[in-house]
Amino acid sequence: MKYLRTRMATDWSRKKSLKIYILDALFGFVPRANPGYEKKIHLLAEWLVEFDEEGLPWREIGLDMNGHPVLAGPNDECYGFWLDTNMRFDDFDGETVTKGEFERLWLLSGVSVSS
Repeated sequence: MKYLRTRMATDWSRKKSLKIYILDALFGFVPRANPGYEKKIHLLAEWLVEFDEEGLPWREIGLDMNGHPVLAGPNDECYGFWLDTNMRFDDFDGETVTKGEFERLWLLSGVSVSS
């Protein structure tokens, strides 16, 4: 497994544009990929991502500007932001982190996953 810290995809706006409200109204019946992330994703300052042996995202933790977990997946409600892409380890910009640091923040996230 590899572990990476990245600031990619952390520029989410807190406010929705009129265009987004209209699209939400038109396509509200379509299931959302990560509904539990929507109200917190604007808080993200960085991500920690765990990659499997094939270089695919396996688990993710979204951290706020103080380094506290605000999102983590996959969980019972959300598949995960990076897990839902076709990106691999080499597609990411960032710095490596230790397994211990990732696991410490994973536990702090309180993520719940059914077996």
